[in-house]
Formats: sequence, C-alpha cells, structure tokens
Amino acid sequence: MPPYHKHLETSTKRTGKSYQQMHGWLDNHPQMKAGRHSLDKLSENIKFVKTSWGDEAVNEYLEHIVEDTAMQDIEVLEKSGCPDEAIIHSIEVARKALEISSRVGIPVDRKLIIRGAVYHDLGKSKTYGMEHGEIGAQMAQELNLGDEIIQIILKHIRGGLTEPEAVELGLPVRDYTLRKPEEKIIIYADRMVDIYTGGIVPNTNEKDAEDRFVVILQQYEKYGKNPVTLKRYIDMHQEIHGWIN
Repeated sequence: MPPYHKHLETSTKRTGKSYQQMHGWLDNHPQMKAGRHSLDKLSENIKFVKTSWGDEAVNEYLEHIVEDTAMQDIEVLEKSGCPDEAIIHSIEVARKALEISSRVGIPVDRKLIIRGAVYHDLGKSKTYGMEHGEIGAQMAQELNLGDEIIQIILKHIRGGLTEPEAVELGLPVRDYTLRKPEEKIIIYADRMVDIYTGGIVPNTNEKDAEDRFVVILQQYEKYGKNPVTLKRYIDMHQEIHGWIN
C-alpha cells in the first residue's frame, strides 16, 4: 500500500484538500483497517464517509482504495512506459467503476474491476492508435495477468466490436462480446470518464455524464461514434442502471 502521506498528497492534488481525517480513519486504526479497506463493505463504508465528510470525500475514499488495491499494477504501468496521462485516466476509470459497483444489486468481483480498469489502456505504452487494445492484450499475456484482464483490454475498444467493425478498424476478427458484468462496468465507466474529463461537452461533471449519458452520446459523435456503437453503449447504460434500480 502507498504510504499514508502519499494519499494526502493525492487528495490535495485532486481537490486542494488533504482529507486528512478521512485518510486517517482508513489507515490509522490498526484493528479497524481491514474492515475499512474491505471491498465487501464498500457500500457501508461509502455511507459513513459521505455522512462524515461529504460527497467529495467519497471520491477520495474510493481513490485511496484503488491505489491500495492496485499499487503493484500501477507500478507495472509505469515500468511499461505508459504515459502519465494514461495512468491518471486508468486510475480514474478504476475509481468510477468501483463507485458504480457499490450501487449495483448483483454480485461482482470488485478486485477484478479495479485491476481490469487500471490495465485497460496498457497498450498506450506503445501506441494511442486503435490497435492499443490488441497490443495491450499481448503485453498482458507476457506479464501473465490472466485471461479475465486480457479480455477486458481487448474488448474495451468501442465497448465490444462486431465483426464488421473489427474489419473496418483493421483489427483481428474475434468474439469481442461483453459477457461479464465486470467488463461492462469498466467499459461504461471508461466512456463516462472520457465525457467528464475530455473538455468537449460544456458544463459537464461526473453526475451529468451519467444522467445525460444517452443524450451526450447522441449529440457528440466522438462518444457515440456510429449507430452500431451508439446502440451498444445505450444498451449497456440501460442494463447497468437496471442492476442499480
């Protein structure tokens, strides 16, 4: 796990506040530390953090959990030459995906969600082109990251390509269908993070990106891409919100 002071530095950089009390609540009580870091108690701990320190503190709590859970994975990204901006993006996708996982009413593997999100753009160590999914999957195989993470890396390109789309983009023809809820949550979070951090959609924050997800994808080709991709993302949005509701 990163040292305590690193979490304070991260929060200060992200928000201008250290959230020292919240991070202290997480790290400075040895007998309570395991429970407060438990992915199985995520919803319960989020409620406590929100009541105690507010909505922004919840984001910092989730960031803390991601950094603790995936510290070694983040180091792998750094050693692989992944650009800083891609690492920051991937950590944010992990944080957002973890937040979504706290609201769904179905069983999910939260550790896989964190690690899969952190690694989804591994291929950007080599290229930002459409082939970064394929390259990232090859790198993940060499790193022995396991098939679940390899599949997330392959499938995150436009959220599960059809065969004609793969041919059009010059990518290998294979089954890119999203099957696991963890895959869908990560790829949904990835699109939302693109929206609220991209600076293209005016006056859009994290909540807006989720509430107006369908409208934004319909209005902005960068996010909706084409009718086939748009429908896939809308279906994903509706399915995940069915799990939440």
